[in-house]
Amino acid sequence: MSKLEWLFLAGGTLLYALGTAAGFAATRAGDRRRLAQARLAGLMGAAYHLFVLVSLGARTGHFPVTGAPEAFLALSTATMGVALGLDALRKLSVLLVGTLPLAFVTTLLSAALLAAPGSEATTPQPSAWTALHVFTAIGSYGAFAIAFVSGVLYIVAQRQLKEHASILGLMPPLQSIERINLRALAVGAILLAGGILVGYAQARNVYDRKFDRLDPKIILSTLTFALYVGVLVLSRRPQFRGRRVALASIAGFFLVMVTFWASIFWSGFHQFR
Repeated sequence: MSKLEWLFLAGGTLLYALGTAAGFAATRAGDRRRLAQARLAGLMGAAYHLFVLVSLGARTGHFPVTGAPEAFLALSTATMGVALGLDALRKLSVLLVGTLPLAFVTTLLSAALLAAPGSEATTPQPSAWTALHVFTAIGSYGAFAIAFVSGVLYIVAQRQLKEHASILGLMPPLQSIERINLRALAVGAILLAGGILVGYAQARNVYDRKFDRLDPKIILSTLTFALYVGVLVLSRRPQFRGRRVALASIAGFFLVMVTFWASIFWSGFHQFR
């Protein structure tokens, strides 16, 4: 990475950290000025990191999400973009506050991987199908990240109701949080299904039908898809809706992260590096 790219990466990560602190302060003290600061920090941090991705792609001439560090950076940027969009359209500031620390941790992982020797991708520009595969996969992970945050918020909101507490009046009704959670799960499952199908077709073409179907990334992606589809099916039962769906969304995101890491260390032909 160039010095300018490192500067923007560090700056965006610092903005996420400051936004996280401002968001937590806003929820504790009821300070809407701090909430506005958190919103601005999230917006600027995402813009900084978008610049890094575009700059990497333009400078190296390869698809800007072919490296593991870039993929983590794209994941955090996309998730923050969705949270900012929902905040602007649906006034879901609490979702933005919950997404900021997740984006901060994800960008720290990206920076740690970029600091490793030989981490920057040298893969040439891939085909449109490969690009579609990567974008749908990362898009699904972003949707599952939103489901994770909304699941955490559901648990917090439910506890608040029992304790007759409130967070700055930011917390929407439980039904609204549950609806966001279920929609994020559905979008993530659809995108992941598309990513798996496109990736399977592309792999058959590239590897002449000799690719390993027992590759860890393939197995974990399939398990992740099955898990979330199972949660969506069970969510139609009244006894499973609400808290159990929220807990499943939280637990499922850890499998998503394991699947993501499989691309870096365990997969034979999915490795970014």
